[in-house]
Amino acid sequence: MDLTGRQREFLSSFLNMYRASSGPLHYSDVAAHMGISKITAYDMLKLLEERGLVRAEYLLPERGQRPGRSTIVFHPTPEARALVAELAG
Repeated sequence: MDLTGRQREFLSSFLNMYRASSGPLHYSDVAAHMGISKITAYDMLKLLEERGLVRAEYLLPERGQRPGRSTIVFHPTPEARALVAELAG
């Protein structure tokens, strides 16, 4: 799969964050960790989702909370892990 250097670096950082958190990541957390804007993080995650490297999940507000928008979080796919392992040699 052809990824730009920036996309590979982003994916690698995302995987490291995911391993450290042991759970799905919100794009704003990714942005803060990487020192980029929220929209840049979101756009990159959506691009990687289109390529099958991350999966988006929409979390609904918990019971008892006020109604509101769902929260979007992202998980890496097995293909992402394999690609980063392959690129690492």
